[in-house]
Amino acid sequence: MTLNFYAMAKDKVLKIDSDRFLDAVDNLLEKEVEIKSATLKDALCNYSYELLTGKTKGDGLSRKGNHIVHEDLETAFSKFNVYLAHLDDAYTGNDNATELATLEAEPETEAYFVTAFNITGVEENRSLVLSGGKRVNHGLITFTAPKIKLNGNYLYLNQLTDCLDEVISEVELYMDGKSAPQPEQIEMTFAATEDDAFASAKMGE
Repeated sequence: MTLNFYAMAKDKVLKIDSDRFLDAVDNLLEKEVEIKSATLKDALCNYSYELLTGKTKGDGLSRKGNHIVHEDLETAFSKFNVYLAHLDDAYTGNDNATELATLEAEPETEAYFVTAFNITGVEENRSLVLSGGKRVNHGLITFTAPKIKLNGNYLYLNQLTDCLDEVISEVELYMDGKSAPQPEQIEMTFAATEDDAFASAKMGE
């Protein structure tokens, strides 16, 4: 969509792409923290982050979540699965021309799961490390995949970066209080019994 801004002269119109404009505004809004890692365990989320402002800028902090994660966070994490499988060379019958959607539909993908991510390095050395595992006939094998440089030449880097942004967004929301809906407490009322009526009558005597 394009936004039109009219200048002083009636015949002059300044056109700005709204998506790029909003992205620029977002970049101007400085975040106070940067998520560096997150781990899903027992339906909880443990995460670490770096302070980006203030006198303690650069300090790293870790927090242990005590609230059940929202399904949106679990769904975002599950989108990492195809990348873990790809990094484990699970798709032997495919080549570099294979679309990511094709890999996601492969049966091999179902065996993989990601439970943690970690962002290491800075600037041109900034990299992503995925940890998780795969289900095999006799149980589970857990492992950490090789790191992927976020400005490198990994085949599906653009899609992976989008996936990472989504996960980080959900972790930030979890940090801000987003969690699984709490079950509602149901009040139950019981009809008075004959014994209750008898006891009330005695008290009234």
